Amino acid sequence: MITEFKENISFYIDNFNIELQLFKKGVEIKQRGYLTKTEFLNICLWKSRRPKNLYILNSEDEIKNCTKLAFAEKDELLKIKHLTSLKGVLIPTASAILSITNPKDYPIIDIRCVNALKHLGIIDLKIINNKNWLIYLDIIRKMSIELNLTCREVEKGLFAYNRMYLDSEYKNLY
Repeated sequence: MITEFKENISFYIDNFNIELQLFKKGVEIKQRGYLTKTEFLNICLWKSRRPKNLYILNSEDEIKNCTKLAFAEKDELLKIKHLTSLKGVLIPTASAILSITNPKDYPIIDIRCVNALKHLGIIDLKIINNKNWLIYLDIIRKMSIELNLTCREVEKGLFAYNRMYLDSEYKNLY
């Protein structure tokens, strides 16, 4: 076992930052227009491991069809509805799928980012639902234009802001 690990250490190091690997693959996925089951599972497990037993229940065809419909859809609400029709996929994971394939236009919605926006006096959302996803998406898109950043970059900034200033037990670390 240790020999196999040592022989493959470069592979493990390259895959340490799964986020970079996923976003690099996102370009190919966007061009193809749908996710394979392996890509779907990689993205979903990166975003949230809790529903993993549900993710695997989706067939290759279900994943291909739902993601193809979502990626082709212009209506933002229908886009999210196509993705959340997959087993185990809630809005945060659906937003991660969209962000992986188009970080310029799609942030990931996360309660920490929502809390950062609340702390900054921008929104006061209690739950993540379809309506609030659209509100969040609009705010992040406006901020991305104002700051000349991608939606993903704005979202990452909010996530870090939350970690640095709102996690009270860690306030003095940064």
